[in-house]
Amino acid sequence: MMFSNNLLSEENLNFSVFDDKFTKANNLYNDSKYEKSIEVYFEILDSGVHSAELYYNLGNSFYKLNDIPNSILFYEKSLKLNPTDKDIINNLKMVNNAIIDDITKIPEPFFDNQLNKISNNLSYSNWGLISLIISFLFLLLFIFYFFSKEPIVKRTSFTLLFVLLVLIGITTKISLHAYEKNHLEKYAIIFSSKIEIKSEPNERSENLLILHMGTKVKIIDSFNDEWVKIKLVNGQEGWINNNEIKII
Repeated sequence: MMFSNNLLSEENLNFSVFDDKFTKANNLYNDSKYEKSIEVYFEILDSGVHSAELYYNLGNSFYKLNDIPNSILFYEKSLKLNPTDKDIINNLKMVNNAIIDDITKIPEPFFDNQLNKISNNLSYSNWGLISLIISFLFLLLFIFYFFSKEPIVKRTSFTLLFVLLVLIGITTKISLHAYEKNHLEKYAIIFSSKIEIKSEPNERSENLLILHMGTKVKIIDSFNDEWVKIKLVNGQEGWINNNEIKII
């Protein structure tokens, strides 16, 4: 798979006050000064500006330095903000081929798989807006139906009301799913070269398996601000120390 080396330009960033820094970082990257470009990109992030473009460019920079965990981390951050971008998706797939752990993912149920695909097309706020617009149309049509005297108009309006009600339910479900996926569920990247997954949140507990840097895990619980319980794509669960990971 080809690596997309394209940087996203400052015009896409929409924060004019940071255009100079963003251009400077891009120029440093193009001059193969990847460490310097990363420093400038982080200056922008530290100023409170976050975007898919910034994260994507950081992912490219870290990849050039062969820093696989950070590259995956920032591609994942970028994909979270822009889940349909093909360059991000392709680069993330490519860099994931470099990690050691090859964990077979449990196939998702058909409904969940389709729901994920549909929800990725828009943000949860946009899906929510669509649901509100349909709800408003439903209200207008109901008023029209209530005051109408013509039987054929009433039958047609009733059918349309039913269709709109179904659409409200669907778009609301998609919006809630997108919100849960992007804001409630937490994922992280392992940054230790080798880490033992424990059966309980303490060092003396049984070792369940070993994972390596770059692997993505889902966080499902925490204990004492030191341990987090993780879940892998194959369904296996265990505990790791909080300082071994970075949150996406």
